[in-house]
Amino acid sequence: MGLVWDPEANAVNDRPLPVPTGVKNLGFISQFVEIDDDVVFTVEYSVRAAQMAVYQRLGIERKIPLITQNSKSLKVQLDVVTKSFT
Repeated sequence: MGLVWDPEANAVNDRPLPVPTGVKNLGFISQFVEIDDDVVFTVEYSVRAAQMAVYQRLGIERKIPLITQNSKSLKVQLDVVTKSFT
């Protein structure tokens, strides 16, 4: 059986940040955290959340890969419309 989930818009503060403000010994990972301008339920989202939590917790100075803005691509938008009518 596939994923059964009815996505709903989330409100601000529905999910915590990977490293919540003021917390010194805890970090959250996977789709359970809030990352601005990213799409949840992708591998990249989960990896990015883990990188953010680990890098910040351990003081690692490495850049986290940029978020790909596929939803703003005209080609992607046209493909979505085309496939929705086939």
